[in-house]
Amino acid sequence: MRFIGPWVLLAFTWPHLLPVASHGQGSGQLPSARNGGGLRQPRSLPAPICFPPVPPPLDQPVSRIQPPGTGGRFTTPEELGAYVNEPFYPQLSTRLLTKSLTPKQASALADYRKRKVALQAALRAELERVRPLEPAERRKALQAFAATQAGALAKLEHDAEALRRDLIATDRGWNDLREWRLDDDARRGFSPRELAQVMRGYAFYNPHLLPAQRRLLLEIMIELLLAGENPEQAAARQTHAFFQPELARVQWPEPSSPALATRIAAYQSTKARLKKELYDAVHKDDGARLGFLTSRLRSLDQRQKDRLKELETLAEQIREEMAALPPPPPSSERPPLPPGLSGRVATLVRDLAEAERVATVKLERLIKKRTDPPVQVRYRFEPDGLRFVVVPAVSRRQQQKTAAGTGDEVAELRERLNEVADEYGRRLADLTNALDEIRREAGTLLGTNDASRITRAITATSRLAALQETQEAQRDYRVAVFEPGLSPEQRRLLFDAAIEDMGLPLPRPEMQPIERDPAW
Repeated sequence: MRFIGPWVLLAFTWPHLLPVASHGQGSGQLPSARNGGGLRQPRSLPAPICFPPVPPPLDQPVSRIQPPGTGGRFTTPEELGAYVNEPFYPQLSTRLLTKSLTPKQASALADYRKRKVALQAALRAELERVRPLEPAERRKALQAFAATQAGALAKLEHDAEALRRDLIATDRGWNDLREWRLDDDARRGFSPRELAQVMRGYAFYNPHLLPAQRRLLLEIMIELLLAGENPEQAAARQTHAFFQPELARVQWPEPSSPALATRIAAYQSTKARLKKELYDAVHKDDGARLGFLTSRLRSLDQRQKDRLKELETLAEQIREEMAALPPPPPSSERPPLPPGLSGRVATLVRDLAEAERVATVKLERLIKKRTDPPVQVRYRFEPDGLRFVVVPAVSRRQQQKTAAGTGDEVAELRERLNEVADEYGRRLADLTNALDEIRREAGTLLGTNDASRITRAITATSRLAALQETQEAQRDYRVAVFEPGLSPEQRRLLFDAAIEDMGLPLPRPEMQPIERDPAW
């Protein structure tokens, strides 16, 4: 099948920031730890962990295409979709994947979810009620309503942290089997990806952090993964700035007054100092000898507590300054293609996502059903089709078993996987023909044969269609970030609802890390 370049742009197949990791899994050896005499002691087998998707910037389209994955025993539980911005998402994922969620934990989780949904519904109803009011009246009404929800929201966030702690199982945390640390004496430096993974691991699993510090560490993780090799490249990748609630990213308007410019600068500098102090503390703590006894994070919460509150105050002052400005003109961006053709483009993108979803379900069913032969299946969707490879399992014992007489079973598995790949290929060919027809019609309407101009028009149309699909979620996102009068807890509550409603593809499980990758 020929290469289909436009799919890459059309379907917004952006890579997920933290793809599936496999540190130490390639050696085929049982995970182990060194004792004082240098002997390797057996440890528990790595457990699967799902980490949540990264919230997109405000007013950016959401990709519906699943990220590339490695087939195995574990697939992302659909139940996690209701908890995409929760501090206990990874811990819950491991419990679900290993079927170790206790009835007591399930009951606590259901109660938490019920209360949160009710609070979100009440907040949305109040926002709708005060929408017609003048800004000053609306802010006053929202402040009064914030007081009525304060106690329930404080308990909700306390319970979320309690669930995070309770759901952690022995030896099931991201750090529990890891044999490498951010040691200054390491023979080779650490990649931005490795640094980001450590920040993420601390954010979800370290016991000595405030919830706000956990969220700042996740911002640091994203910044590390978007870093470039030079300032120009970094600026091109990081076009949005983090704001409150944490993990929300926005584009600042051009400051129309010195006061607004000053407040934005003060907010950014305060947040940058907090992040630098937090990053340095985590880096030193991770590389410290006997760090579990002398954690550098035990006192950091008290040192940063007041400044974290100051950050919220600065953010509210920025909102009030921005609310006093004339409202921005409505977006003048319109699809470059007429409605009929725009609708076909949107349908085409949805059909491509659905084709990948159907193929993924079939692949995972085949892989999960297999308990023998001892092989691993890796697959990915490419612009010109579905690619997969079946490789022997990593341990020597299993490799010997494969060589001893499971060739027929491997061949049968490959045949079944080929059937899925061929079916997907036929569907992709149909979609490609439809795309070619759209390209021809778009060229006629635009009066051009310029392939790059036609591709830009189709891509812009697809992006606007994707934004339209998440219009309500984007509105909640914007209110959570910019509406004056809401409490920080209400902003997080509404932001969580917005991210959940976007229906982000859930990243696939990764296994607990052991050793470092051999190179980066």
